[in-house]
Amino acid sequence: MKTFAVAVTAFLLTPSFAADKDPLLDHMAGKWVLSGTIENQQTTHDVTAEWILQNTYLRLTEIAREKDAAGKPLYEAEVLIAYDAAKKRYVCFWYDITGVSSPDAGGGVASREGDSLPFLFNMGGVPFHTTFAYQSASATWIWTMDGEDHGKLVPFARMTMKKAP
Repeated sequence: MKTFAVAVTAFLLTPSFAADKDPLLDHMAGKWVLSGTIENQQTTHDVTAEWILQNTYLRLTEIAREKDAAGKPLYEAEVLIAYDAAKKRYVCFWYDITGVSSPDAGGGVASREGDSLPFLFNMGGVPFHTTFAYQSASATWIWTMDGEDHGKLVPFARMTMKKAP
């Protein structure tokens, strides 16, 4: 027990591990309106993106404007995105109300392609693709989400995220 206490104390006394804000992800910080289609249904969500844990993760809070019969949003999510400098890749962890994430699902990973982050997730053994593409001319983000069936992409969502007024 004493060894553990010494290790924890040493860890807590080390200099901060604070990261610099990733420049591409920093374009996503702020308040946004996300609109488009999910499974061919028109939808609008409010998104707030803020840096947390000493600028290590960008947290997106996404809430649908559409409500169920009880007045609750039809969709809510908390998304954490970060750049893993040691592995030179981005990671994304997506938690939403569609079900509890299983430990084997893990997060998505992406290598930056220009101003796009094409994440690949493992959804219970089935690949799922989510790409965030920054459009610098309009300061918007395009979100595309696709399932995969026998190597062929199956459209799931086509959304555009614009700064909230």
